[in-house]
Amino acid sequence: MRWTGFLLGGLAGAAAAVYMAKRRPGTFAWASSAAGEVLDGWKHRAANAMVNRKFGNETMQAKPKNINGAVNNSGEAWTQIQTLVNSDPNVKQEAEKIVAEAQSH
Repeated sequence: MRWTGFLLGGLAGAAAAVYMAKRRPGTFAWASSAAGEVLDGWKHRAANAMVNRKFGNETMQAKPKNINGAVNNSGEAWTQIQTLVNSDPNVKQEAEKIVAEAQSH
């Protein structure tokens, strides 16, 4: 591209911007906010691309939870809770109150 073409294009763009700003004042504000949103989108996409390239796609993939172990440990957990409640008389009394309130509702 030649410098003269670049300069003439810049002058024509500036003249068009001044013309539009005088004719419709809201158009210039709308165009500048739209351009800002586009640049913001590009910035976010570039940052995401860099993160994905640096860390790989491992961060984006969810790993399924192993619930089979939770089912097996559930009985052990309730046994441990029952042992803890029975070990302290005050705690046992409060737990019995809670159970009685729950049954009344």
